[in-house]
Amino acid sequence: MPAGKAQNVTTNEIQIYKMKKWTSLDQFKDFQFSIWRVTLSDNATEWKSGLCNCPSFFKEYICKHIMGMAIRLKFCKPPPSAKDIPLGEKRNRGRPRKATKVLLIQ
Repeated sequence: MPAGKAQNVTTNEIQIYKMKKWTSLDQFKDFQFSIWRVTLSDNATEWKSGLCNCPSFFKEYICKHIMGMAIRLKFCKPPPSAKDIPLGEKRNRGRPRKATKVLLIQ
């Protein structure tokens, strides 16, 4: 799975990733963080034990790549509330407003 803005991974990039012959730390960093390697079980009930090499997985032991592949392979179903959240919207600046009173008598 490509990392960042890349849409696909070439076979040449995969071969370089598998050889693991780095000549400098910068080259290691570029290749290590350019491809996320996601490994899932064929068994639909064991998708949570999948592996990924992204930094988020090393901290949390689960990441969006594993969940995305599990949803794509129909191993799990996202909750309906996840579809209600708009994508790409930014929060307003500043502190959030206080909650208004529910019943106001006029």
